[in-house]
Amino acid sequence: MRNGPEDATAAGRELLAPLGTLVALSLPFFVLALGSAQATRDAKLAAQAAGAVLVLLGLAYGSPSATREPAGRGARLALVAFPVFLALLAASATAGVLGGRDPLDLLPVLPALALFAWGSTRPGEASAGRALALLVACGALTGLLAALQRFAGLFRLPVQAPEPRFFATALIGNPGDVGAALVVPALLAAASLARGERRLASALAFAALLAGLAAAATLAPIAAFGAGAAVLVLADLRRRLLPALGAGLVLLGLLQAGGVLSRVSEKLAAGEVGALTTQRDIGVLAALETVRAHPVLGVGPGGFSADFVRARLAAEERAGRRLVHRSASAHFDNAHNDPLTVAAEAGVPAAVALAFVLAALLVPLVAATRRERAGKRPGGLPAEALLASLAAVLVLSLANFPIQIVPVSGPFALLAGLALARGGGSVPLPSGRAGRTALALLALLLATGAAVRLAGGRALARAETALRLVPGASGEGRSALVASALADARRAVALRPRSATAHLALGTARAAGADPAGAVASMERSRELEERAETLLNLGRLAIARGDDHAARPFFLRAVWVFPRLAAAIPPAGDPEGVVAEVARLEAALAAGGAPPPAPPPLRLR
Repeated sequence: MRNGPEDATAAGRELLAPLGTLVALSLPFFVLALGSAQATRDAKLAAQAAGAVLVLLGLAYGSPSATREPAGRGARLALVAFPVFLALLAASATAGVLGGRDPLDLLPVLPALALFAWGSTRPGEASAGRALALLVACGALTGLLAALQRFAGLFRLPVQAPEPRFFATALIGNPGDVGAALVVPALLAAASLARGERRLASALAFAALLAGLAAAATLAPIAAFGAGAAVLVLADLRRRLLPALGAGLVLLGLLQAGGVLSRVSEKLAAGEVGALTTQRDIGVLAALETVRAHPVLGVGPGGFSADFVRARLAAEERAGRRLVHRSASAHFDNAHNDPLTVAAEAGVPAAVALAFVLAALLVPLVAATRRERAGKRPGGLPAEALLASLAAVLVLSLANFPIQIVPVSGPFALLAGLALARGGGSVPLPSGRAGRTALALLALLLATGAAVRLAGGRALARAETALRLVPGASGEGRSALVASALADARRAVALRPRSATAHLALGTARAAGADPAGAVASMERSRELEERAETLLNLGRLAIARGDDHAARPFFLRAVWVFPRLAAAIPPAGDPEGVVAEVARLEAALAAGGAPPPAPPPLRLR
């Protein structure tokens, strides 16, 4: 009887990590904040972090034995390269924070590391089946919801949809992220169906996931799914070729119904490859400029977006052409290529080390897949499903950013840990009282950081919502909105003092509240942290408001050069037609060795 409470406590500790894995993998599919895209990302990260906190506590106070057979060569190589990557990442993060980067930008790395470590343990392997089954179920619900939104007009969110596919948001946020989030669940369902396991459930889930991929109609996830499916088919070509062809025809039919195939054929026939790929070359060329400028340690995790405008303009000078998105739905400050993003943010050595880790994990899975086809299948997730899923995410990373999409990064990290375990390796965990304390402190740090980031994101979203309503309000209603925006923007800045968007919102609120000096100070602080076209436009407006048209001109030129659609927002006193004409002249001169408009000097109020 005396051992009863102790046994119950011990059993509870053993459940922490498995429960945390379920939370980290499932909850991000369904957490949504309508205030802004950034608020949605922060909410999903907070949901993943909540699960990762439980995982870290389970690793600290449970008994995730890592004792194994001698690790194979691939696992040994991965375990050599992984600490090198972590050391380089830590050095990059330290340099970035010392250089002014927001330390909360590093937060998304921690849940992924926790899930990777847990997946490499024996209990992690044992509990992974339930977690991945839940992941497939969440993906199937998401795929079904996206298909209903796109094709049936049901359950649509209040979003702008320049194309019908943009209605396929599910509860993820945008179709690109929806498609990316469905890749791994679709492959896991396909692998289960191919093995004849839970056929009805697997078939229904697979059908919903295919419908979701077709509804999202994003090429990179479809290509990634195709790459993973090819791995599954090649693992047993004789038995799986015909079913795979049938599934492929179904997917093609869904894509045709969604207009994807006709859109692709039209763009290819017109030679508009850039429009088909939403001009991803812009992000790639900008990332290469950041790599050239910071090859060793990068600009710090999460810092590429802040460096994007500088890097894009440098790429324009090198290429001799203006790199601007033509589509109304394609303006982004992202490389859409994770290897390049890692190199830009953490440095080339860190990117090489991470690539070495992933390669070392994949190669042994090929041999394990062959052994399993010969009848030597161990317990747990089959090697072919692991190999197909990991390969698909790596293919996706070449034209997308899966490590930044929470519903993708968590499953990917767990699968990478399972791959390490399949090779006989495991992440070395600190042991003893000091080790448990270190893991518990890491869990506390993650929980605190996620809470601060979520609170800051919510405050910023409320401020931005109020500011959007200000122009249409008057009298006391307008005053109340401005006061609310000021309070929330100040809260966002207090929680995240190195957030450029928080300072931008505060500057906009101060301008609406007739505080030009405060508005300029906030806008310039935002520009110091990250140059954004919106910030430049607002600084130009502030100069116009004080009657200094000459000082406003460079801000408008630079803003329109970076983001052409902002020309419509230039006030008449700023001569929008003259700005557009000057931008066109500079663009024509660029091919002959000209340069983009220089960054304006700081705006000073007289």
